[in-house]
Amino acid sequence: MKGIFFSELVGFLDLAGGPVFAEKVLADAGLEHGGAYTRVGQYPWQEAVRVVEAASRESGADFASLCNQFGSYLFERFTVLYGDIVGRYASAEALLSHVGDHIHEEVKVLYPDAKPPEVRAYSEGETLRVEYASHRPFAHIAHGLVAGAMKHFGDERKLEWVHASEDGSSAGFALTR
Repeated sequence: MKGIFFSELVGFLDLAGGPVFAEKVLADAGLEHGGAYTRVGQYPWQEAVRVVEAASRESGADFASLCNQFGSYLFERFTVLYGDIVGRYASAEALLSHVGDHIHEEVKVLYPDAKPPEVRAYSEGETLRVEYASHRPFAHIAHGLVAGAMKHFGDERKLEWVHASEDGSSAGFALTR
């Protein structure tokens, strides 16, 4: 998994609990390199799980809730880091409808060894369905990313879980009125 994800996770921890909290979490996670991530490095996704588990233990916050909060934070960061890509879309629905066929293709251009999840969005009347599938158990992060996109674009629809696999590797969401 790309280092930018991990760098942003550390930034999220720092923002959520301060630098001392972030250092405690990284130490508690028992990472081989102590959590010193570079944006262009490649790291096992399991380390992200260990970091969030450690943050959950340290803060008492629910693991899934932390993942969701991180996803929302990550979308906000994407608007800064990849403003040219996010700026091409006028709404959350337009952006979400092009994650798989456009945005993740851009990711692969920027990071040729990236393996982004499969994200597909389609309309059913006034409802937008979003399907997430990955070899990583990050459905709660995906939910937070969708929520972050909705907030960024001022989409006031309700975001609902439709289904989720037990291991978090796939999920479906619905944006409803």
